[in-house]
Amino acid sequence: MTTAEITIMEELRQFIGQYVNGYHCLELLRFFGGYPHAKFSELAVVHALNSDQRESYIKRALRHFVDKGVIKMSVNNNIPLYSLTEDKKLCSLASNLAELDWSRWQLMLRQTLPISVQ
Repeated sequence: MTTAEITIMEELRQFIGQYVNGYHCLELLRFFGGYPHAKFSELAVVHALNSDQRESYIKRALRHFVDKGVIKMSVNNNIPLYSLTEDKKLCSLASNLAELDWSRWQLMLRQTLPISVQ
């Protein structure tokens, strides 16, 4: 890993430590980081993450991030829509998380989450 990659990984670990409280939060953050300017309904997010059996966890993670200001909620035609915050630093970190390749994603999981949550 280059010095820049190590720095990004360390920033991501700090970001995750501050905002993420479990695997579903991390998965949700990675999803929104891949679409930083898009808005999604709750149902769309659940289906995009293939989480029908874990729907309550995803909903809880959405509420957690809305409360933390990482994800914002707006209402359009009486439908709540979720999108990544407009905070450039948080968007950048979420986008960096989404860009991790498989091996770095696995490394991030091992370093930031207890084994029981993975």
